[in-house]
Amino acid sequence: MKKLLCFILSLTMLLSLAGCEIISPVEKEIADDDALLKVHFIDVGQGDSILLESKGEFVLIDAGEKEYGDNVLKYIQKRKAKSLKYVIATHPHSDHIGGLTKVINGIDTENFITVETDQSTKTWLNVLKAVDANDVNYIDAEAGDTYSFGEASFTILAPLSGNYSGYNDYSVVTMVQCGDIRFLMTGDAEKESEKEMLGAGEDLHADVLKLGHHGSSTSSTAAFLKAVNPSFAIISCGKNNDYGHPHKETIKKLNLMDCTYLRTDAAGTIVASTDGKHLDFTTEKGKTEIATYSAGQSKDSDALAYIGNKSSHIFHYADCPGVKSMSEKNKVEFDTREEAIEAGYTPCSSCNP
Repeated sequence: MKKLLCFILSLTMLLSLAGCEIISPVEKEIADDDALLKVHFIDVGQGDSILLESKGEFVLIDAGEKEYGDNVLKYIQKRKAKSLKYVIATHPHSDHIGGLTKVINGIDTENFITVETDQSTKTWLNVLKAVDANDVNYIDAEAGDTYSFGEASFTILAPLSGNYSGYNDYSVVTMVQCGDIRFLMTGDAEKESEKEMLGAGEDLHADVLKLGHHGSSTSSTAAFLKAVNPSFAIISCGKNNDYGHPHKETIKKLNLMDCTYLRTDAAGTIVASTDGKHLDFTTEKGKTEIATYSAGQSKDSDALAYIGNKSSHIFHYADCPGVKSMSEKNKVEFDTREEAIEAGYTPCSSCNP
C-alpha cells in the first residue's frame, strides 16, 4: 500500500506541475462536515505559516515574511474565521513572524504564545506592539502545557532550555492531536532542540511532520526522524530559494524511511483534513486529491540506522550495499551520526550518511 501511495503521489505531482489536473483514488474522502481538524500549510514562499481549524475555532502558527501578511489574513478570512483563539510565533525570525503584525491588527486575536529571547529587530518589535495594542493575552511557551480548540488540542514540546547559540533552537515546537492523528510542528528547531526532545523521553511519534528549518540538513537528524517515524512530511520553502532548501541529505533520509513528502514550492498551499481516524490531503496547484491514510499504519524506520564496519571504520546507512556485504561480526550500530564520528568512524562516500 505504501509503495502504491508513493507512486500515486509522484505521478500526481508531476502532472500537476505540468498544468494537468488528476484525481487519485482515495479509500475514504473526508468531507468538510466530517473533518474534525483541517491543517492548512499556507504557501508563503521561503517561510512558514500554518492555520489550524477545528469546528469554527482557529489557531495560527507563524505568518511568513511581512509581504505575506495580507495573503495570510485573507486566507484566514476566506475560512470565515471570526477570530483566532491562539497565535503562535515559533521564534523571532522574519520569515516566520513578519506577517503576524498584519494578521493581529486585522482579526480579533485572543492569545499570543511565544518564547522570550533577546531579539530586538523592528519586525519583531512591531509584532509585540500589535499584541499590546490589541489587548491580546500574552503567554510564555512552557513545555508540557496543552491547549484545546474545537475538537483538537496542541501540546508544547520545546524549547526545553533557554541558552541556545541561535534563535532557531528557541522554536516553539507543538504536537497537534485530533483523535488518533498527530501532527508535529517544529518551526526551525535544529539538532540541539531535537536532541533535548529525544532526551526528555516524550512520545514524539506523529503521522505528519512539518520538517524543521524548511528541510535544512541542520534539522531532521536520523535519530529524531526515527522517533517521529512520520508517514508524511511537509516542507515549507520557496521555489529556487537561496539556501538550497530542502537539502538533499534531508530528502535522502525521507526516501530511506519511505516517507511521502509534500513541498509548498511545488504544490502550493497544502491542506490536510482528518476525522480523527483518517487523513487526506489536497494541494493548491491542480486542486489535486493526494491520498487518504488511516491512523495506526505501521512503518519501518530501521533504514535510518547507522551501521559501522569494525574493520574499515566506515559507517553507512542500513540499506547501503556496503552493509549487505559486511559480515555480522564486523557490524556495529550507532544511534546517531555524531556517535559514529566520535567513535572514530568515517562516513561512507557512496551512501553519504
